Amino acid sequence: MSISVTALTRRLADTPKEFADDATALVAVAGDVLLHASGTVDPAWLADLDAYTDNERALALLACWVVFDDRLLAASPDPVRGIRHLLAETVPALAQVVRASSVAADPDRREELARLALRDLGVPPDGENPPEAADRLATVDSVRRAEVLRAAQAAEERAAAVRKAMEEKRAREAAARYTQV
Repeated sequence: MSISVTALTRRLADTPKEFADDATALVAVAGDVLLHASGTVDPAWLADLDAYTDNERALALLACWVVFDDRLLAASPDPVRGIRHLLAETVPALAQVVRASSVAADPDRREELARLALRDLGVPPDGENPPEAADRLATVDSVRRAEVLRAAQAAEERAAAVRKAMEEKRAREAAARYTQV
C-alpha cells in the first residue's frame, strides 16, 4: 500500500495550531502516536524527547501530526520502529538545518517532512517507484544539501591551503636563488 505525498503535505499545511503551541507537551503527543500505532508505549524512550531544543520539539510535533494518520500507520510494516527513527534520528538532524516555522510556510519543506516520514515508516509514495521516490527526496533533502555544502566548503579550504603552501614554496625557492647569486 502506498500513500500520497500530496495528502501528507496537505495534512501538514492544515496542522492544528495546538501543534505549534509552546505549551504542547511533545512527550504526551509522541506517546499518544505510539500508543495509537501499537497499543504500547515505552516511557523511558519518550523521556529522551524532553531534552530536545525548541526547534527539535516543534519539528517533532509536526512529524507526530503527519504520522498520526491511520492509512499511513496501516501501510507501514513496522510503524513503531519508523516513528521512533523519525523522532530520534531524522528530526534532530533536520532541526540542525531547517526551522520548524518554515515547514508551515514552505511547500518544499512540507514535502521534505512528508517524504522523510514515508521513508522512515517504510511506505512508498503513491505513484512512485523506489528510485523515483529516492530522487525526489534528494531534491528536497535539506540535511543532504547542507552536507554537500559543508563538503564543498571544506574542499575549497583545502585547495586554498594548498595554493598558499605552493606560493610560499615558490617564494622560498625564489629567495634561495636570489641569495645564492
